[in-house]
Amino acid sequence: MANSMAVLMVETDLPIMMTCADAAIAKGQCLKIGDPFTVAATSAGNDLFGGIAKEEKIAADGKLMIAVYRRGIFKVEAGTTGVTAGLPIKIEANNEFRDAEAGDAELGRIWGKALESATNGDTFLMELGTG
Repeated sequence: MANSMAVLMVETDLPIMMTCADAAIAKGQCLKIGDPFTVAATSAGNDLFGGIAKEEKIAADGKLMIAVYRRGIFKVEAGTTGVTAGLPIKIEANNEFRDAEAGDAELGRIWGKALESATNGDTFLMELGTG
């Protein structure tokens, strides 16, 4: 189930509007943050926490804003090293997660907290925006 999209399970906060490029973004896509206050699809490990796309963004539609969840409980996929319940997690690859490492919090790499343990390719519940 490589690179599955995040699925909203519990909406704890409303999404916010953020600037994005005029590129395609799928609903449930994990988004990294850039400067200034701009999001784009994740592409690699250690991407900075931006949020999760609430809606689809169609490429070349002229719209430069997208609704983004920065908190909530989502079903997401574990990456190659898996995740451990209760620990902070970070992005490993496009829409895949792993346990965070020392120093990740200070660098803005914490995406949330694993609510379940999972191994490579398994889905688990993540509390987005906490850690």
